[in-house]
Amino acid sequence: MSAEQKLGDILLRLKVLNRIDRDRVLETLRRSGRRQKFGQVARAMGLVTEEQILAALAVQMDLFPGVQWMTLDQILEYLQTTEVC
Repeated sequence: MSAEQKLGDILLRLKVLNRIDRDRVLETLRRSGRRQKFGQVARAMGLVTEEQILAALAVQMDLFPGVQWMTLDQILEYLQTTEVC
C-alpha cells in the first residue's frame, strides 16, 4: 500500500467500515460543500473511533515496519506498547 491510499479504503481493509458506510461518508463529504477530512466526518457520524482513525493514519503514513500487513488489533497493540523516543 502506498501513502496515496485513501483513509476510507484503509478503514475498509481494516474492517472498521464496510463499503456502504464508506460510501455514506464520501457522499456526506460531497454534499457538504466544505473541505472536511474523511476521518472527521466518519467520526461525527459515529462510524469510527479516534483510535481507529489513528490506526488507519499509521497505515497511510507507513509509520513503522510491517504496518501495511497488520490487522487493526495488531496496529493498536503496537501503538499502545511502543515507547516513544
